[in-house]
Amino acid sequence: MKVLILRSRRRTHSERPTDPYAQEFRSHFADKVIGNLSGERTFCSACGPDCRACREKYGREFRDHIAGVIAFPAILPYLLERPAEHVPRDIPPHDILLAINIHEQILVEVLKRCAEEETRGVVVPLEAPGWVSGSAHEKAAEVCGRADIEIAFPKPFCSFDPPSGGILAEFRERFHIGKPRVELHVRDGRIETAHVEVSAACGATYYVARWLEGRRIDEDLRHEVIAKRMHSYPCTASMKWDDELGDTSLHVANHAHDEILAPLGIHPGDEPGMVMSPVGRMVPRPAPLRENLENVERARRAVLDALEEGGCVTLQTLRRNRRIAPAAMNTALLLLKQEGKIRTEGGAIVRV
Repeated sequence: MKVLILRSRRRTHSERPTDPYAQEFRSHFADKVIGNLSGERTFCSACGPDCRACREKYGREFRDHIAGVIAFPAILPYLLERPAEHVPRDIPPHDILLAINIHEQILVEVLKRCAEEETRGVVVPLEAPGWVSGSAHEKAAEVCGRADIEIAFPKPFCSFDPPSGGILAEFRERFHIGKPRVELHVRDGRIETAHVEVSAACGATYYVARWLEGRRIDEDLRHEVIAKRMHSYPCTASMKWDDELGDTSLHVANHAHDEILAPLGIHPGDEPGMVMSPVGRMVPRPAPLRENLENVERARRAVLDALEEGGCVTLQTLRRNRRIAPAAMNTALLLLKQEGKIRTEGGAIVRV
């Protein structure tokens, strides 16, 4: 099985998007994926001087299975007049196309060409919101559907777990990348070995598995090992909120690794609503934007209802409502004041 990789070039220090109608494409994630697939020892430096080459024992070097790597400019206009001009005339024969953070118009043009080749499957990982728009997603799926090509848009890549029986499932198993799967051997309450069967495409799972070995299963493995190691690797998924996921890509990646512990009876749902911050502290999960708006509207109605009863209410009374977060209540009061519906007199809220 041959894999063709599409990526963006590494941007030089002098290259900067100066045009407001230009966008920049990152190369860091592509570097990680290619390094992992190629079996490069130096692509991971997370352990520093403590490195013990944890990946080498697996012998997973697939550089001979990479049909080619096509790199596109790191900075391009949002709208390309002639995207086909950026697609090379000769595309190496391949079974799987792996497209990592390239211009979406170029992606669609390449897929049109692949429909004429013998491409059998396409993977377009989405490590951050905005890598591929909804319209381009639909167009790409339509082009592949007409050509009977399997296509997946895993968000992020370590959620990639296609249905068995297809070419993409075969790709995941043969190249050992996608949703993590680790076989844990436990003896006397301690993890003796952690064998990586499928790793996150960036290689983070090997790093996590290394630090699981030797730990007791009654320790806080989710936070003290998996979450901390995912942040120190570091995970390449974005920390930006994604409304489609209802979460950040990084947290989804973290949960995918939490599932490694499921055979031990430890599940991601055991502690809902908590996530690890970039500095390694557990904090409440941020509410989705839609939920925040609903909370503010609920607080707004509560204020107006209270004023209907007497025309005046104290801030202290409003804050006794345990169903409404203080931040939502404060925002509601500011909005009502801006609308001219209330005024404040000391600690009292008065209807106008």
